[in-house]
Amino acid sequence: MILIYPPVAKASEPPAGMAKLSGSLKHHGVACRLLDANLEGLLYLLGRPQPSSDTWTNRAVRHRSAHLASLKDRRTYLNPDRYKRSVLDLNRVLEKAADKYTATVGLTNYQGKEFSPLSSRDLIRASERPDLNPFYPYFRSRLLGLLQENQPSIIGFSLNYLSQALCTFAMIGFLREACTGLRLVLGGGLITSWMKRPGWQNPFRGLVDHLISGPGEAPLLTLAGMNEMQNGGSMPDYAGLPVQDYLSPGFVLPYSGSSGCHFRRCAFCP
Repeated sequence: MILIYPPVAKASEPPAGMAKLSGSLKHHGVACRLLDANLEGLLYLLGRPQPSSDTWTNRAVRHRSAHLASLKDRRTYLNPDRYKRSVLDLNRVLEKAADKYTATVGLTNYQGKEFSPLSSRDLIRASERPDLNPFYPYFRSRLLGLLQENQPSIIGFSLNYLSQALCTFAMIGFLREACTGLRLVLGGGLITSWMKRPGWQNPFRGLVDHLISGPGEAPLLTLAGMNEMQNGGSMPDYAGLPVQDYLSPGFVLPYSGSSGCHFRRCAFCP
């Protein structure tokens, strides 16, 4: 099984939900590979050669390596102007890298020029034309390599924000064409909120095999052929994630309070 965190979201920490799912799967003996396509995709766009353009873009491209390094330096966060300059310049590089595509890309956002993440019809259209996505050269090569290396039977996507929706469906559409025998699974916070709407009807039948609302551990184990969950908890598993590459001045350990903790004393604890 491969679990994918799609672009675009803030790439300052590893995705908590996927690490939790991976820990549960491996605890039950299910092989699992994690791919943070958000971080990898953003770094791919930032690293692409840029043709000579305006003064701002030329300067931003010239200093992009220094700006990436500055976001991992604690001292940058003591100097708001330096931090702002790094973010603005990196956003400029991303914007120009996506110029010829149907989207505007930033470090924390993705806006489609032709497709809307609020329209199920547009999401399906995005799946039909993955080549229109600015991350297409990256995920085409990356996903084909993972398919050949791992030969998974299941690939899951963790879709939490609207800024990830169009890229998620572009990747799903590519996989549906590249490997017809795959079972494609879609879960995450955004999917959960959609499925909890009154009168929800699944518009993605035939494209996505399984939609998961809420915690994904039990449904994924069932799909993997495990009918019973073992007693005892499992630790989040960050193996395979490039923890040294996240855009923060140190390792950020994500915290998920949706399933409570050992103490269970907070008023909102489930």
